[in-house]
Amino acid sequence: MGGLWRKWRLNLRRPVCIIGLAFLVIIIIYLYCNPLPVVSLDKADGSTLTLTGQVEKKEYRISNEQKVLVIYLKEIQVVNPQKTNYQTIDSQASESQLSDVEGIICYIMEGQEPKTGSFVRVCGKVRSFAEATNPGEFDARRYYQILNYQARLQNGTILEESVNYDRFKEGLYQIKEYLAGLIDVCYEEGDASVMKAMLLGEKSGLDEDTKQLYQLNGVIHILSISGLHISIIGMGFYKLFDKFKLPKLINIPLSICLIYCYGIMCGMSVSAFRAIVMFGLHIAAGLFGRTYDMLTAMAVAGILLLTGQPLYVRHSGFLFSFGAILAIGLLRPVVEEMLIGGTKLEKLMSTSLSISIVTLPVYLCFYYEYPLYSVFLNLIIIPGTSLIVSDGLLTCAIAACFLPLGKYAALPAHILFSFYEICCKLAIQIPGSRNIIGAPDTWQILIFILIICIAALCGRKWSRLNFWQFILLALLCITLRFQEGLQITLIDVGQGDSIYIADDRGGRFLIDGGSSNKSDVGTYQILPYLKEEGADTLTAVFVTHMDSDHYNGISTLIEDMDKNGVIIENLILPDVGEQSRSVEYHELESLAVKKGINVQYIHVGDVLRHGKLKLTCLHPSAGEDTGDTNASSTVLYLEYDDFTALFTGDLEGEGEKAVKSRLEKIIPDRKRVTMLKVAHHGSRNSTGEGFLDVISPQIAVISAGRDNRYGHPHEELLFRLEDCGSRIFQTNIGGAVTVTYRNGRVKVECFCR
Repeated sequence: MGGLWRKWRLNLRRPVCIIGLAFLVIIIIYLYCNPLPVVSLDKADGSTLTLTGQVEKKEYRISNEQKVLVIYLKEIQVVNPQKTNYQTIDSQASESQLSDVEGIICYIMEGQEPKTGSFVRVCGKVRSFAEATNPGEFDARRYYQILNYQARLQNGTILEESVNYDRFKEGLYQIKEYLAGLIDVCYEEGDASVMKAMLLGEKSGLDEDTKQLYQLNGVIHILSISGLHISIIGMGFYKLFDKFKLPKLINIPLSICLIYCYGIMCGMSVSAFRAIVMFGLHIAAGLFGRTYDMLTAMAVAGILLLTGQPLYVRHSGFLFSFGAILAIGLLRPVVEEMLIGGTKLEKLMSTSLSISIVTLPVYLCFYYEYPLYSVFLNLIIIPGTSLIVSDGLLTCAIAACFLPLGKYAALPAHILFSFYEICCKLAIQIPGSRNIIGAPDTWQILIFILIICIAALCGRKWSRLNFWQFILLALLCITLRFQEGLQITLIDVGQGDSIYIADDRGGRFLIDGGSSNKSDVGTYQILPYLKEEGADTLTAVFVTHMDSDHYNGISTLIEDMDKNGVIIENLILPDVGEQSRSVEYHELESLAVKKGINVQYIHVGDVLRHGKLKLTCLHPSAGEDTGDTNASSTVLYLEYDDFTALFTGDLEGEGEKAVKSRLEKIIPDRKRVTMLKVAHHGSRNSTGEGFLDVISPQIAVISAGRDNRYGHPHEELLFRLEDCGSRIFQTNIGGAVTVTYRNGRVKVECFCR
């Protein structure tokens, strides 16, 4: 009985942690069973409306090289735009067309800057946030839903502002703007943007290249207001007041209030809120004669955050922040014991290594790759971060008293920033620095968590060898990827084509990649999808013809190949005559050669084999010259066991007739093609009845943009597909369409179900 009682007492040492864990599990299960619907604006989307709302916060952003005021509104109501007296706005408000909208982000083009906490009337075009339609693509709609903003207002004009406002928050905003101004004067432009992000939480001015450099090296966390920043500033307040012999009964509450004000001034991010709660409990523990427990404090912060917004369980900042604390509290003590020497450097290494291990699933779920050398880079960068924050505070204090002297005080931070940049650039050039692994499955994450928990709880009883073997097992479990059978995905690139093919032998192919209605589709749709799939190398990329909606994303992938991490081994172009090789054809060809990509040319009869996968070219003929790029589209016929697929580019007219006659020779009578990528985005001028009579596709997939100006897919074409018994799937309706063939079974899934 004594042993059981001791175990029971041990389990109750951290009751708040147990409550917090149970609360987290309940939220995850609830959200899994009852996913919260995303707010749809319906008919209000794209319309010009007049709204009232309270200014929760505001900031300036750089948009198209212009400084734009952005205000965040809550308590939204749609009003009668004819009313001009502010006092009658509430009574005259019409029944809201945005009844489910809690917050709107407004981009203001005209009107004066409103004060924080004031009510404003603003007019502009209301738009919903972009929704992800592909795996791996950033989902702005869900991201802002977590932050309780469901829409944005473009080209806004402030019509009226109330007299009353929140003087406290407006005062904090003015202090922040004053400090930002001092930083701009004292630091060089690049250094100033990083310092404002680290010290004031102002990231809108960050240079995109700098941001990407820090992210790729796994040190972007230093740009967020986190525990390190709160500890430096909070303990600075506390020690300063202690030197003035301020009683703890006054010192502790005053320090907590000041650091809380700092958090509000900097936007109160998830990591900042967590750090402030933990800091407050840390110094308050001494006031009440209690022992501070880091994990209990973390649990309190987590419960407070999740009570206000359960969707934080899907927020990367929440998961990174709390994952790091769990790593320090649970895994680091064991890792520290399992390192050989126990030196100060190894103690620092144990912290960095533990955080890297525990947050690995978060990295893979949100970024799909892991910077291998970040463990060592953090050993250099984290100690210097405290010096940078201290220098920023000192520079602001000196500049406020005597501005010219502030520029000299900024010199240490400039040296450290330059050193950081050199370290990051060197690290990213080391072989193996970038590891595109792809997103893990849910079962992999669960097994990883289980193994790490066992290692953290029982590791002290094991030998060093057994402990590290167990950690290695967890890492293998989360990073291994399994490709069974054949996978074909039509990526939703809007009005364009991009088809990804993967087989069980590690072959990864891309047919086309471009769009005429989505800007930079290679960066924002194709590349994220490839990373999510773990496709760090493409065996071959086919460009069927040189229309921009088929190749401009490919051009981006090749141009940025050195920094995006995805290697293209072969670029395969249609082997057409010189008259059909346009300027764009030669530019893409030259770019590929410059980047070290093997360029090949394909014509009728060419065959590519990769394991069980066979791709046969059915068009164009060698050296064929046509007056139309669509007519010279590359057509590929895929065979994999009993599965067949036909990829037709924008084929139509005489080209379609030529392919039809070739298909009649290779397709047995009454043998249906399993899948057809419908030509030319579903145009009525392609995929004729005679062509369909030959292939009779079981599955027809159409790649087209939503509400495109061409009206694709045309009804005539859809009727033809229905008449031949095809199941029709469209990217403009269901987002990315994935067709898998495993163990003789075909499965079709749409990303937007």
